[in-house]
Amino acid sequence: MHQRSLQTLDFFTVSSSQRQDDPNQDSEQSASAQDFRANSFAKKNILSQWFPQIEYDEGDSWRIYLSRRSRALLMQIVLIGVILAANLGLTIYAISHYGSQNGVGTIYEGDCNKVQTLDQWLHLLINILGTGMLSASNYCMQLQAAPTRADIDRAHQAPSHEKNCVHQGGQWLDVGVPSFRNLRYISNWRRVAWALLAISSIPIHLMYNSAVFQSLASNDYTIALVKNSFINGSSWNLATAEANRRGDNGWDEKRVNPKHRNYTEIITNMQEDVMDTGWEKMNISDCFALYNDYFAPQGNGVIFVTNDTGSEDDSLLMYVSIVPRSDDWAKNMWALVNGTGPYFAARSPDLPVTKWFLGPKGYEVSHCRVQSPETIANKCRFQYSPPIMITVCVLNFIKASVMLCIWFTRKWQGAERSDADAAVIYTLGDAIASFMRKPDPTTMDMGLSTKDDFIRRHPGRSSLEKFPPILNRKPREWKEMPKFWFAAASIRLWFVLLFSGCLTLVIAAILLVISFTCLRHRNFSTTIPDLWKLGFGTLSPYTYLVAGLPREDPRGLISNVLLANLPQLVLSFVYIFYNAMLSTCLVQLEFSRMHLKERKPLRVSEPIGIQRSTYFISLPLRYGIPLYMSSALMHWLVSQSLFLARITAICADGSPETCPGGQVDVANSFSTCGYSPIAVFTTLIVGALVILSAVALGFRRYDGTMSMVCTNSMAISAACHVLEEDREDGYLLPVQWGVVEIKDGIGKCSFTTAPSNTLRMPVTGLMYR
Repeated sequence: MHQRSLQTLDFFTVSSSQRQDDPNQDSEQSASAQDFRANSFAKKNILSQWFPQIEYDEGDSWRIYLSRRSRALLMQIVLIGVILAANLGLTIYAISHYGSQNGVGTIYEGDCNKVQTLDQWLHLLINILGTGMLSASNYCMQLQAAPTRADIDRAHQAPSHEKNCVHQGGQWLDVGVPSFRNLRYISNWRRVAWALLAISSIPIHLMYNSAVFQSLASNDYTIALVKNSFINGSSWNLATAEANRRGDNGWDEKRVNPKHRNYTEIITNMQEDVMDTGWEKMNISDCFALYNDYFAPQGNGVIFVTNDTGSEDDSLLMYVSIVPRSDDWAKNMWALVNGTGPYFAARSPDLPVTKWFLGPKGYEVSHCRVQSPETIANKCRFQYSPPIMITVCVLNFIKASVMLCIWFTRKWQGAERSDADAAVIYTLGDAIASFMRKPDPTTMDMGLSTKDDFIRRHPGRSSLEKFPPILNRKPREWKEMPKFWFAAASIRLWFVLLFSGCLTLVIAAILLVISFTCLRHRNFSTTIPDLWKLGFGTLSPYTYLVAGLPREDPRGLISNVLLANLPQLVLSFVYIFYNAMLSTCLVQLEFSRMHLKERKPLRVSEPIGIQRSTYFISLPLRYGIPLYMSSALMHWLVSQSLFLARITAICADGSPETCPGGQVDVANSFSTCGYSPIAVFTTLIVGALVILSAVALGFRRYDGTMSMVCTNSMAISAACHVLEEDREDGYLLPVQWGVVEIKDGIGKCSFTTAPSNTLRMPVTGLMYR
């Protein structure tokens, strides 16, 4: 109905017999440069007799009522309120049902595949909630940073220009895009609200994805290398065993054999168990494979040798006690020496192993007896961090409270339509409407100015001080100059976006190549199918990030949370630059189409009558939805590429006083960061596509008829010095840009409600102001 009315109104104001469709006639009239003036301006009070919707206000139209900026803000408050309720509900439920210890609680304990599935889906939910929360916050931040007309006049130094037309001072502000530039000129309250929303976003980026995480179990165990007489109860001596292993880094090193363990008690219990129950007998191949797997259920083991012909006494040749580690020291280092003395390789040999030598003396392994893996407690855990979840809820509440305060304090909603200076300039349409109602004296007679005319520049290479631009009010020749979208945003913005995006991808690629080197060193293939076998977003002992961070909680948990989520913060900054770039290009696209004869009313944030309404500021849904979907996807991919992981150490049998078998070994459990090579590779591919899409958009073209004003408030105001007849009602009606007047051979370009047949398009070679 609204579109049909606009078409009827266009027919009413411009009859088909009056339209100027002959390009030759246009050319002849322009080339003659005869004086003329547009006429037959539209008037609201006259047209409303045929089209009463011109007089509609929010009380008459649901479209106008719902599109008020206060209602759009309320929708964002409802969104962030729903997210707060979800976060708070999940936090309360988790704490009340699962509890916690040392800042970590367990939601599920059992099958590792189920843990991995829970981890992936809950991280997807977290990234959806996080994207919704941050997009609502960013929307409100952009509203807060939008200047009023009074702010723009103060920045332009409009009063000084009005008193003295040769005054050269003034700064331009941004219109329709997120902007730091505007913060200097907006009110203190709006600046504080913007800062609270911005500051509360940073911790969310740094911890939200680590609210839940997977924890894999890894067993403590002790290995005893013995003679055959050990199973018959022969004597042994720890001192002899320790002397035999000396010099072998796999058996005698500070990263094995933890202190404060009663090894006499442990070895005695192992001897009794192997004598009483026999344990499970394994050949060399099976025994090596069992202890070569970091996360397989592993218990104590007794390894028998074949090549020791000494006394049956002193049956214990060597022993080593192993606990999970967060560094690059694998649990199976003791098994890899193969009689090479102090030298060993971290790479596992090709399986199956049929010959196995241990220790400096090269004891040859005969067979093993181990605790049956079926009797070993070893379960994966899906865990959460109550401090992180509570912190996210607090920050979510702060955002919701600030946004609610902003909504309550927006008393300008009723006043802004009558007070032009109090009107907040959110969109390009808001700016054009304001400057049509009240022309800006700063840019008088500068109708063809571009954004580059108002850039503050250095007077010389050696000078650090920037001087205000020289406002050139002389008539200038019009030239049709089609330009790429690259020209809309500043070189600095493009450089920051592309440099930060490419640098992030390069760093990630370098780390991925390094990880490939480490995997090859451990005999892993780095083909795509083999990388997929390591798991997408799955922790493995070969993909720890060795960063030298603290092991113990809560320091270990906090430091690894910050490290794991640092890429999330970097990614958010890249998307902020992407949003700013795309918004700038689209503001210019909207402006560049206003010379077309298919005229439309202005798209404003507080519509009156037939003015177009909008639920977005500068990103239409066809651009905004893909941007936010790609943002959520990238955040999820990053969460699967680098993530917080917990390793839960499980006590072995044999030390009931210090570490009862099957219980959690708190002292040797730790937090770490893991990475998934296949997820990193996928993230690189998607990230490269996102960056390439920005470059591809940059190669689109504007038609070049209208000036390149972009988001520059001075350049926009220069195009809005309308004729006197359009000042009162013009901003409420469909407008078109063109040459509205030629006097003494000098044309004037501006917006107007006059019919298209009374307008002219600028022509190359003629002068305009």
